[in-house]
Amino acid sequence: MRRAAHDFTMLELLVAITLMALLAGSLYGSMFVGMKAHRSATSAVEPARTAALALELLRQDFDAALPPNGVLAGAFIGIDGVGESDSLSFFSAANNDGSSGSDIRKVDLTVATIADELHPVLIRQITTNLLASDETLVREQVLCRNVKFFDMRYYDGLYWLDTWDSTGQDNTLPVAVEVTLEFILKQEPQDLAERTYRVTRIFKLACGTPLQGDALDEAMFGFEN
Repeated sequence: MRRAAHDFTMLELLVAITLMALLAGSLYGSMFVGMKAHRSATSAVEPARTAALALELLRQDFDAALPPNGVLAGAFIGIDGVGESDSLSFFSAANNDGSSGSDIRKVDLTVATIADELHPVLIRQITTNLLASDETLVREQVLCRNVKFFDMRYYDGLYWLDTWDSTGQDNTLPVAVEVTLEFILKQEPQDLAERTYRVTRIFKLACGTPLQGDALDEAMFGFEN
């Protein structure tokens, strides 16, 4: 019996299926390469993005740091911590929570170990409602996870100091604060050694007062405006 003109032979079907399989394999290979490139690019920029977000919040706080003798403002105290984690407490008028206006708040920066975290985290604690008759409002924010090193130094106009206590320094702020942050990167299966990312940034304090001599050229020290 003669087959209809529109029928396909078994050989033609096998050829069509083979071509479809080759095409699907090619498309899958292209998608796999593209997704791998996307993951690699994301992994490469994620550390810089994490550090940039954390330091941007610190920049806003430092830009509006208040003199220790101001209204509602308390001491500016930077402690050189045991090991590799410093801490800092100061007052700022920065407004970076999205609300209108600004409010004097106490800012505490510290590294701590919290539940469900294998490595320490950098915590920014904001205390507001300082005039409240009953209790103040405290909000904690994790700026960076997997912290390995957090160090701060304070520039008095002539020297970089490891600590700062405004109560013993004429109630003055440092001219600038240097922040160094290092954190552990996400480990890949092929990583044999721990990988870290470190960044150092210097922030100028608008209300800082040089204790000795004139402040040096800002460009020389790369102050963050």
